[in-house]
Amino acid sequence: MLFLNTLLLMDIAFLPFAAGVLSAALGTGHGQRTAVVFHSTTFLLAAILFNVIWGYVRREPRLLGPTIDSVGASAISRRFRLALVWLATGTLLGALLPVLGMAVIAAFIAYYWLPIRGEIASAKPRRDGRGQA
Repeated sequence: MLFLNTLLLMDIAFLPFAAGVLSAALGTGHGQRTAVVFHSTTFLLAAILFNVIWGYVRREPRLLGPTIDSVGASAISRRFRLALVWLATGTLLGALLPVLGMAVIAAFIAYYWLPIRGEIASAKPRRDGRGQA
C-alpha cells in the first residue's frame, strides 16, 4: 500500500511539470498534440493508480473508514472506473485535436469536484462482529 501511494504521490508531484510543458506548447503553438497527450497521460496514470489502490483497499475492509458502506464503496468504484475511460478518451482526442482533448480533461476535473450520490454515505459506523462500533 505504501509503495502504491508513493507512486501516486510521485505522479501528482509531476503534474506541475506536465502543466508547464503544456503551457509552453500552447503559448508557442508548437508541439501541442504531444504536450496535451503528455499532460493527460499524467492524469491517466494517476487514475490507474487510484484504481489499483482502491482495489487493494476494497479487498481489505479494515482499511475502509467506518462510515463507508457497500453503496458508498460501489459509488467510489464507479467514479474511479469512469475516470479511466474519461481520461483515456481525453488523451486520445488530444492526440487528434488538442483543444478538444483539453476540454475533455477540464470537464473531467470539474465533474470530479461534484459529489456523487451514495459516495459520501450518511451511514452509521459499521459494527464489528460483537455488535460494537
